[in-house]
Amino acid sequence: MTRSLVFVTIGALTNRPAPKAIENNCVAARAWIRAVAFAIIMLGPPAASFAAPGQSGGARPEAGSSPPGWNLALTGGFVANGLTDPVWTLGFVPGRTTRVVLRNADRENAASLGIGMFAQMYHDRRPWIAPISFGIGVHNDGRATFYLGPAFRFGRFASVTAGVAIGPVAALPAGVIENQPVSDTNSLSDLASRTARSWYFGVTYAFASLH
Repeated sequence: MTRSLVFVTIGALTNRPAPKAIENNCVAARAWIRAVAFAIIMLGPPAASFAAPGQSGGARPEAGSSPPGWNLALTGGFVANGLTDPVWTLGFVPGRTTRVVLRNADRENAASLGIGMFAQMYHDRRPWIAPISFGIGVHNDGRATFYLGPAFRFGRFASVTAGVAIGPVAALPAGVIENQPVSDTNSLSDLASRTARSWYFGVTYAFASLH
């Protein structure tokens, strides 16, 4: 119906049918309106917070105070995750006369440590838990890692978060296979990378919030 009204209005003003580009813009605008309306419904305060005194759902908010609703806190802190780089070396194995690519697990780290920043969404009625906590961290070499999981908040500032970490780790170059010989002894000097996932745990401190 909205598109029809737009076409009628444009036709009345220009005395010719609306072009195809305007129709496409109307479709895109309707999609944006639906997305904004959905965000307002999800982030807006629950209807129970506006219930009249004496009705189920709580009392009317006091004058000058905002009703309970969703809030967003920005936090930062230290993060540990299981995204560690494998370590390979060239060595000899029984039955082979040439060196092969070997995995050296003794030189690998058990966990990766770094810093990260998180956006934690929580509701004012249950401020102790943030069901959605999304973050990004940076390794020493500049590689970015993404974090997603819940967070438990202790007061207004301190929180702990844990979940899934997704980021790059080292990988063998193309054509180089573990436990197989290589033609170039420098093939391990320039490793490739691949995207992997693992666990993470972080301790963060909030430095800003919406309200």
